Amino acid sequence: MYDDYFIVDIETCPINLDGYNDLEEEEKTKLINPIDSKIIALGIRYKNENKIFMNENEKEILSEFWNEWNKIKKENPSNLIVGFNIVNFDIPFITSRSFIHNIKITPFILKLVIDLREKINAYRYGKTRGKLTDYGKFLGLDVLDIDGNKIAELCIEKSWDKIKEYLVKDLEITEELFKRAKETNILNISRW
Repeated sequence: MYDDYFIVDIETCPINLDGYNDLEEEEKTKLINPIDSKIIALGIRYKNENKIFMNENEKEILSEFWNEWNKIKKENPSNLIVGFNIVNFDIPFITSRSFIHNIKITPFILKLVIDLREKINAYRYGKTRGKLTDYGKFLGLDVLDIDGNKIAELCIEKSWDKIKEYLVKDLEITEELFKRAKETNILNISRW
């Protein structure tokens, strides 16, 4: 049942980085939304292969991403979409930014989206501790010393290779979490 899937992850950065480093942490966090931030990198992991969409033009990133999503879904319409915090962050962000750029999306059904954060936390309501890298460490995986909230600083520094490396590592960690959640029956937890 869980053999046909692809993993999605995004990296985002505030659109306006002027004075970003001078902001308090809370103000920085408020900027991470689809109105004040943009997608700078989008990744898909499918059949042990990563496809990274990354360049200065967000509209191109989104077009290429949806083309790849389309190909995967045409190959097998029942492919599951997997991610970590994908239901509350990645999917809404991708959809909103596609709307802003007038990019045609490929329709999807949320019941075919597996949010590993929701599953691992048994759909706990409210804030919960545990980032993707935390779970990667528990599994004994190599994780980078970069945290998701460091992406804006990497954008300012134009450290595109580090951002790409971080995204690839996130895709790989997500796949390992998916495998563990499958082995432990955690994927079978349903909300309703």
